[in-house]
Amino acid sequence: MGASINAKDPTSGQTALMASVLRGKTSIVRLLLSLGADTSISENDGYTPSHGAGFQGRPDSMKLLLDFGMDVHTSHTDGFYPLHRACWGNEERHTETVRVLLEDANVDPMTTAQNNGSTCLDMTKNQGTIELIKTKLIEREKEL
Repeated sequence: MGASINAKDPTSGQTALMASVLRGKTSIVRLLLSLGADTSISENDGYTPSHGAGFQGRPDSMKLLLDFGMDVHTSHTDGFYPLHRACWGNEERHTETVRVLLEDANVDPMTTAQNNGSTCLDMTKNQGTIELIKTKLIEREKEL
């Protein structure tokens, strides 16, 4: 009916894609991406859908964003990457989001925040995430 798939909410600046990622509405995320939703549009505070998926611990949405070409190797102006936002979370879904970033996007588990040089291991209190990162580091050492 003429509405833009990339229209931004006047208050939050969120697109339908960002709102769906934040809420874990994977089927809507898939639909919006298949219809050409722009993954690079940030909301008012500059967070992109990959930052939202990391922060909320949305591994399925993160996977879809990657499948549709979203770049997760860019930091927000605060210096943190989507990986760091996922590392802050305490739930299993956050660990699974970290796993998606490490395995599907080849994000380096030792990526440092641009503002303070902290890594995921420095930031997380999530035991699952700690074990995952340590396992990935051991695997990396064996490959060298």
